Amino acid sequence: MVVYKFIVESKVASRQVLIDLYRNLFKTGCLNSTQLILRKKSTTTNSLEDRAESDYQISDDSDLELNTEDLRNVSRLTPNQFKHYHGLPPDMPYKDLIHKRHRYAAYGSASGENPRIMWPSRSTILAMEEEEKEEGSKALIERLKEVQMEQEAAEEEKLERRKRIEQNMAQMPKWIAEYWQKQTQAHKEAAVRAAKKEALLEEARDYFGYKVQANDPKFQQMVEEKEEKEKAEAKKRKKEDKAKKLAARMAQEMAKVSKSAEKASS
Repeated sequence: MVVYKFIVESKVASRQVLIDLYRNLFKTGCLNSTQLILRKKSTTTNSLEDRAESDYQISDDSDLELNTEDLRNVSRLTPNQFKHYHGLPPDMPYKDLIHKRHRYAAYGSASGENPRIMWPSRSTILAMEEEEKEEGSKALIERLKEVQMEQEAAEEEKLERRKRIEQNMAQMPKWIAEYWQKQTQAHKEAAVRAAKKEALLEEARDYFGYKVQANDPKFQQMVEEKEEKEKAEAKKRKKEDKAKKLAARMAQEMAKVSKSAEKASS
């Protein structure tokens, strides 16, 4: 059977050779009616040789020729799926304007569509303008001006943003230095608080006679009493400083008064 297909496809055998081959295959039972690929049904009752000659004559008819590309395609895809996989436009006999535009947008000039379909026709534009007038929409010129103004505003905002970025980048070294200065100061304050806490814990150990924890109520009460005492002392020192300043000011005023009195008596 394979040899027979090869002879038919290659078209190199003579008609008599094909007739003899067909006769032998049919007689031996190697070929039946269900295995005939290119057989044409005949209603006439001719002899076996005439039927073989009429059924398998080699001609240039496209219906009798095997498509080489179809034989090579073993993907089991439909023709349109095969074309789509290879980036080719599929066959769409039902396509309307929307499908045509989609085809041209996807495949370009390979789709075979006219590029003019991508733009609306004059009648469509006139109909759209009439519809806009009925709806009370703004004229096209006014809308174009609004779009231009929006674009200019967006561009101006973009320029302002770039300007702010440049200014901030110029101040970036200063801000980085201030940040690290604050971090250093915070670490120093944390170290001072830790040292103060450790000193308070040591003082509490000497006061109670045993080592206490920072969350011990006795320790917290001691800390509160100590803070209140420190606040009272700070308040007392503030009052004393204020009294000293007041006394110094009064002494200065008294000295001025005495000097003026001496000048007046003299």
